[in-house]
Amino acid sequence: MDSVYERALNEIGDNGKFQKRFDFIFNFIFTLLWAMAYNSMILALVIIPYSCKLPSKPDNISEFDWKSKYIPISTDAAGKTSFSSCQIYISPDENNATKECDAYFYNRTWYESTVPSENNWVCDNELNVANIFAYGKIGEAIGSVIFGWFGDTHGRRLAYISSLCLLVIGRFISILSSHNYILFAIGCIIAWFPSWTVEQSVTVISMEISAQERRSKITILRTIGYSTGMCIMPLLFWWLRDWKTFMIVTTLTQIPFLLFSWNILESPRWLWVEGKGKACIKELNRIAKVNNTALEKDTKDELLTTKKTQSIQALGPLSLFSGWRLALHTSLQLYLWVSVTLGYVVLIMSSGEKSDGNPFLEFAWQSVAEVPATFIGAWLADNFGRRYAGAASFSLSALMWIIIFFKEYGAGTWLDKWWVGSTLVIINRFSTTVSYYVIYLLNMEIYPTCLRQSGIALGNVFASSGSAIAPYLMYMARLKALRKAMRDGGRSAGAILFVVTLLGAVSVLLLPETLNATLPETIKDAREFGRRGDDEYEPVKMKMVSTVSKDND
Repeated sequence: MDSVYERALNEIGDNGKFQKRFDFIFNFIFTLLWAMAYNSMILALVIIPYSCKLPSKPDNISEFDWKSKYIPISTDAAGKTSFSSCQIYISPDENNATKECDAYFYNRTWYESTVPSENNWVCDNELNVANIFAYGKIGEAIGSVIFGWFGDTHGRRLAYISSLCLLVIGRFISILSSHNYILFAIGCIIAWFPSWTVEQSVTVISMEISAQERRSKITILRTIGYSTGMCIMPLLFWWLRDWKTFMIVTTLTQIPFLLFSWNILESPRWLWVEGKGKACIKELNRIAKVNNTALEKDTKDELLTTKKTQSIQALGPLSLFSGWRLALHTSLQLYLWVSVTLGYVVLIMSSGEKSDGNPFLEFAWQSVAEVPATFIGAWLADNFGRRYAGAASFSLSALMWIIIFFKEYGAGTWLDKWWVGSTLVIINRFSTTVSYYVIYLLNMEIYPTCLRQSGIALGNVFASSGSAIAPYLMYMARLKALRKAMRDGGRSAGAILFVVTLLGAVSVLLLPETLNATLPETIKDAREFGRRGDDEYEPVKMKMVSTVSKDND
């Protein structure tokens, strides 16, 4: 039976002008701009190709011979020769003794400047880049817990305002203190600390003021906005070329939303669950005014008298483990976050450092693949269910990783062609986007209203903790001294990601189907969600709904 809040939402319109306008402004435009501001540091920290700076070359000697005189040459396991990027001969005319480079030359074909090139974070100092990413991920993990609890106890709006403020402050600290490693790292941690709270807060608000059938549309719009931002971001850097200008431009896009953040809607569903009837009615009236509707007096009276107590909510995210069924659902979703994010971070970090082509176009093409993936993910989720859509996408990603595993054995064959690697990465990015889409839907539909943002934030904790490994894998892959070892390491990484992703496919099948199911409001609802034989939480088949509507007509 529908709650009084559901009745109130039906009276004011759960698919009206207000919802559509809110979604376009926040789930598309804002998400697009936020994606660039939040992820801009990925490109700003790219380590561009470099080598030791040499004396001026005479005109009567070739480039290769001049480099060979000063720089050691090594041969990898595939038989390919390359010059050292970090070593130079001390006395090239006397012996083969080497030392670290005194100065560096940077290939500025694509990047005019990045943070590592500006501060010479190369060779042994490349670890600075990995550490900053790791610090940021640890900050994300801690911040996810805090802001998830904050959003569920103090409201979606306040969580949105405070996290957006930290993003802007943190970015400007990093921009102004790039030559001070500690201050720069602090700025990165501050900006990443709220994690995805800003974007998730507006999505949760939208979900909680909309009809069931709009859930997929909301997630589609949000995902397309994010993917579009990720596609525009590298092209913007390609145009600006300088990391500081790029960071300033992307951060400034957040200022208008911060200035007008006081006017954003608070979730009336959250207010109702918290027993704040007057505030709930005030926000519902805002929606009704735009939708040209009105709340009935009896509904208002019932909203004012209904009190929902959630004493268990004081435990915060721990409440999601308060019953065996809810604990199982939570654990499975947390693993899905780790599985999909680990692979995704490896994909986007590697694309920004592509050295055999245009890294910006490579990054953009991969992001473009996310747009059709969103529509296909929505179609699969709405026609075959969330579980089967997720299982299919995770399985496809697992297939891509195992092919990458065997590709490492294919040096000198067609598997070693550049287009094979690019194709595998794009398909993998495609399937990963579908997986993200499904996980977002499951999080929104399985967690109860009183702990929905805490549940999503807890997923961010595990995702951030798992993805903190990726920067160190990238760091090790750059060490020339470990080139041969990393050929074996690359195969192991492909095999590990295959197993991790395949387990994700199994995990999503163990979750309850949520297609057209009623959102759980309380902890009790969430504990019973997905229980066999419980008609209240049995997902409704879309075709059955259509048939009933026609019969009633």
